[in-house]
Amino acid sequence: MSDEQPETEYEIVMPFVTVTSKGGPHDDESYVAGYAMGLLDSRLTICEAFGLDASETIRSTSQDQAELIAMKHGYVMDIKDSEIDGWMYALFRRTL
Repeated sequence: MSDEQPETEYEIVMPFVTVTSKGGPHDDESYVAGYAMGLLDSRLTICEAFGLDASETIRSTSQDQAELIAMKHGYVMDIKDSEIDGWMYALFRRTL
C-alpha cells in the first residue's frame, strides 16, 4: 500500500470557453483569477451595504489583489493558511 495520495483535480461549476485550454485567446490562470477577484468584489459590495464581515477561501497568488479589493470596501483582511497547498482562508472585517 502506497502512502502517496492521488492527485486531485478540480473543475469549476461554470466552464470558461474562451480560455486557451478550450481553444480561446485568454490565459486560463489569469482568467480564473480575474473572475474570482470579480466575485470577491461583488460579495464585498453586498457585505459593505449591510455592514457585514465576510470570509472566503482564496488562492494564495491572489492575496495582494484581494487585499486591495478589501481596502476599497473598507475592510481589513486577515489570512490563515489552509490545509490545501496554494489556498488560504481570508476573513474580511469592516474597519468603519
